[in-house]
Amino acid sequence: MLGFFPNPYPNELLYSVCARFQQRVYYPSQISVVRDLFQTKNAIAIFDLPSKLNRLVAALPTGHSYTVDNFIDNHTLLPFYRPFLPLERLQLVRQDMCGDNGSKIYTRLGIVAGFIEMPSHLRFCPLCMEDDQKQFGECYWHRLHQLPGVEVCSTHGVFLEKSAVLTHNRRRIYEFISLEQATQVISPRPIDPLNPDHKVLLKIAIDIDWLLNNCRFVPGLEALYQKYLSLVKTNPELVTYTGRIRVQEFLRLFKNYYSSQVLDSLQCPLDEQIRDNWLAQLVRFPKRIHHPLRHLLLIHFLGYTAQEFFELKETPKPFGNAPWCCLNPVCKYFKKPQIKECLITYNQENRKPTGTFFCSCGFVYSRIGPDQSPEDHFQFSKIKVYGSVWEEYLKAFWEDSSLTLKEISQRLGVQVKTVLRQADKLKLTFPRPNTKARATELCSSLKPCVFSFIQAPDILESCRKQWLEVIAANAEAGRTQLRSKAPAIYGQLYKYDKNWLLEHLPPPLTNNGTLYVDWNNRDIETLEVVKVAAQCLKQDVNRPIWISRTAIANFLDHPASAWVKRHLNRLPITAKVLDELTETREEFAVRRVQWAANTFHQENITPQKWQLVRRASLRKETRKLPLVKEAIADALEVLNSLI
Repeated sequence: MLGFFPNPYPNELLYSVCARFQQRVYYPSQISVVRDLFQTKNAIAIFDLPSKLNRLVAALPTGHSYTVDNFIDNHTLLPFYRPFLPLERLQLVRQDMCGDNGSKIYTRLGIVAGFIEMPSHLRFCPLCMEDDQKQFGECYWHRLHQLPGVEVCSTHGVFLEKSAVLTHNRRRIYEFISLEQATQVISPRPIDPLNPDHKVLLKIAIDIDWLLNNCRFVPGLEALYQKYLSLVKTNPELVTYTGRIRVQEFLRLFKNYYSSQVLDSLQCPLDEQIRDNWLAQLVRFPKRIHHPLRHLLLIHFLGYTAQEFFELKETPKPFGNAPWCCLNPVCKYFKKPQIKECLITYNQENRKPTGTFFCSCGFVYSRIGPDQSPEDHFQFSKIKVYGSVWEEYLKAFWEDSSLTLKEISQRLGVQVKTVLRQADKLKLTFPRPNTKARATELCSSLKPCVFSFIQAPDILESCRKQWLEVIAANAEAGRTQLRSKAPAIYGQLYKYDKNWLLEHLPPPLTNNGTLYVDWNNRDIETLEVVKVAAQCLKQDVNRPIWISRTAIANFLDHPASAWVKRHLNRLPITAKVLDELTETREEFAVRRVQWAANTFHQENITPQKWQLVRRASLRKETRKLPLVKEAIADALEVLNSLI
């Protein structure tokens, strides 16, 4: 048990508290500090998300008031990730931090898969150092300053400075270094309040500060996804008629809002050629974990701060929540909440929603929303499908001579005219049993509308004259073009004077006016651009993209892209070359290893094997492939020779 342990300062990293402890106690070796603090020699100095916290709390002096939860919530970086995790995943991470096995913490948080790396060095704000010296007599590492995306101090509005202390020190894994030991005299660099990129960075820092210290929300991924959808759909430019998001337009507006320099500096670049980019995933895949920084960028784009977004009440749905009532009067669930399926579409002109409801009895109705009162739940705008149950009741009522048509219509919840129309559609017998009136006699609208030109010869002559004028004015036009010029006249003549019309039409075109396509020549043209596209993809200095048919087709410009995607069966030479250019998974993995080794070389870092494997994103089964194993060994050998 320890005889002494420093009191943590506000928002101080637990790493910083341990560093101040090490500085004051003067242990003979670094591993002795770890052994006393965590009661084991297997612990290491981790600055952001440490584990074995149960051991640390158990080793603190008698009478202390610290708990594991207190350390996690106030002195680690976990609160930054908390609002953007499923609750069960968050609980697992907390258990890992309490226990002895912290190897899965980063994976559970999605840090490894997110390609947003932690800062390489611990950082500090020169003005915060001065304030800490005045208030506490010493300075310390602030946890806010160590998060990716925080480039400026949210309190003083100056850029953070990089210290000489590595966040992941492979050679001194037991060493805690305090800010006092790494003190540097650096003049503060204030941000430019008129620079829009600086404003974005300051806004992000302020929001991350709120997430660390004040946010207690854990809404879950599905709730976040629904909030994003409801906010995006308030912009009619971003939504189709069926309610789907126009991802390309969404991406365009997002890139107009943020400069490419800001997105690159925050490690959140957007490539328009990658359809499944992280921004599209945020509004498409509700169960995928993303880095909190990406969530913040989307929240700011939607016009909210993090606090406003999480405190935002759920947007009411236009027709309320499921289940909804069936409005089929002869259904056993009539006016009972039974329907669980509702399809919502939007009017292109007034943007009003239309809900289509499907009952298990086959009855389908729609209602124009949004609902204004509870009574609206029992109304419909249109019946789309009556369903088998409704139709069986109609057949039974139709054969029952004791029921009048009015009584049938009241029982079925429709008008008499509708009963007659549906009976005619179902081929029921006319007249009904023990009745004499036919359907056409009961409902005049069922009678066919007959119009004869014999009764109006002047109208016939007028239509003929106008059609001849259309032909004279468009001498080179074909039949379809002429029809589009005067559809009403063409329709009248086709219906009532068809023989004359056919005599006064130009001869039909044998190929519908479609130009002949030389697919052999097109095959040769496409072949060349496909080779260029594959070469460009391989030479891209950014993270490698798998050279597949789809990747090459997406890289091509129109119309070559459409030819490869839709008519590859007509391009045999191109198809053969595509098969030769595309990579196997093993070849792609080798190229990723080479890319990862090159980036380490540019950073002047000699990585361990696991770091090379992680940066190359190699799965366990992929690492066992012969060519991949050889590539890893060669890369490590080259990097070690450069030391």
